[in-house]
Amino acid sequence: MKRRDFLSSLLSLIIFIVSGKLLLDFLGFRLKKSHKIRILRDEVTENPRIKEGVIYFRDRDGLHILSGRCTHLGCIVEFDEKSGIFKCPCHGSEYALDGSVIKGPARKRLKKLDYIVDGNIILTAVD
Repeated sequence: MKRRDFLSSLLSLIIFIVSGKLLLDFLGFRLKKSHKIRILRDEVTENPRIKEGVIYFRDRDGLHILSGRCTHLGCIVEFDEKSGIFKCPCHGSEYALDGSVIKGPARKRLKKLDYIVDGNIILTAVD
């Protein structure tokens, strides 16, 4: 086998492996299953709380349930009681209580999550 043929075969193998890895990572990200979160109705207060990546609180407009995942790169946001906003600990994005972006790098708002109230339990699903 000539040196040129060997290097060509080796390069093809490397490209094949890297492409396969990228494809698997992409499909794994897209096919992530959501899981259900149970929140006791008595736990819901005016102060936002975060449980397993879900933000929940109530105000005069009712119950609010949002994804706690920063829309920039997916870190879980934290609630800053002093300023009354959600902050991403990874890259500094900031969100208002309604989920809208105050400061980037995030460009999209926090996702509102659908939920069901069943007696004293609130059920929602999160990715």
